[in-house]
Amino acid sequence: MNYQGYGAPMPQQYNHSQQVQQQMWQWYSYVDKDKSGKIDYRELKDALAQAGLAFSIMSVQMLLRLFDATKTDNLNFQEFQNLYGWVQQKQQSFFHFDRDRSGFLDVAEVFNALKHAGYALDQHAFYSCIRTYDPDRNGKLSMTEYVGLCAFLQITYNTFAAFDTQRTGRVNLDLNQFVYSVAQCK
Repeated sequence: MNYQGYGAPMPQQYNHSQQVQQQMWQWYSYVDKDKSGKIDYRELKDALAQAGLAFSIMSVQMLLRLFDATKTDNLNFQEFQNLYGWVQQKQQSFFHFDRDRSGFLDVAEVFNALKHAGYALDQHAFYSCIRTYDPDRNGKLSMTEYVGLCAFLQITYNTFAAFDTQRTGRVNLDLNQFVYSVAQCK
């Protein structure tokens, strides 16, 4: 059986309007204090805050890892644009599934949103994720908690896919590979 369930594909580039690119450049250049042309996770957190997005440090670090194509722990402007496009895509999904416009997704809405995004989880995996990304245990995820969960799942799926070269949905890992996989997902 050929297993295809590795989440939504990661587009390499997003096409933003000139106005959005200018806004992103303002956020990016504002936080790039040393004018190096690269931003680290702290600067990324500040840039996203400029856009009105208050992510946890853990989520920001995962987002950086997802879009740091050069593996330097920094993002250039193109990588930042790609990250912002991906986050906007997840925001749109969040707002689509927030049927009551409460600003939160309940557990059923989260499940449907993740399924729609291509993240096929069984009940045990899903509820484990909910417990992790619902820190106040209210049974609801805010938009930034939902995007953080999507970033975690995308990193998890990417890491799993690296070991599942035949796309069977199963892998055999030794302890070192397991530790490596878990470390990649944090």
